Amino acid sequence: MLAILAKILKVLNSEQSPGQLAMAVSLATIVGITPLLSLHNLLILLVVLWFRVNLTIFLVFWPLMTILGLAIAPLAEQLGLQILQAPALVPMWESFYNTLIGRWSNFNYSGVIGALLIAIVLSVVLYPTSKYLINQYRDKWLEKFEQYHIVKVLKASKLWQLYQS
Repeated sequence: MLAILAKILKVLNSEQSPGQLAMAVSLATIVGITPLLSLHNLLILLVVLWFRVNLTIFLVFWPLMTILGLAIAPLAEQLGLQILQAPALVPMWESFYNTLIGRWSNFNYSGVIGALLIAIVLSVVLYPTSKYLINQYRDKWLEKFEQYHIVKVLKASKLWQLYQS
């Protein structure tokens, strides 16, 4: 646990742009909330590896968002069922499912399409929010945290040694 906390602190204090860190949070949201074995998650993982998305933040937020995904699964199931059974959209879903990509995408399952819609909306909200919070941490909170006595004690502990290494 201390090693994970040290890695997060190291990333937050690094010179990586807040946009890269916020993108890691947003992409982890999509992968975590939606079912893992889906075509869109493979594409998200390729984006994570292709672009300079911070893997530490991605790997920390992924299980957290998976827990959130399990909590909102019934809501995602209901939303997906409404989307798949909407009379105006039924012909589109039928023609999409008749393609190879349509069958691989698993969008014919209500839980997948509902969770993906919720995850996309949540990731769009989380990107600017996490970018703002990272900027606030670097501008204001970092200086204040270093003034506290507990931080000075932690700097003398094993956590600080893990952080420095």
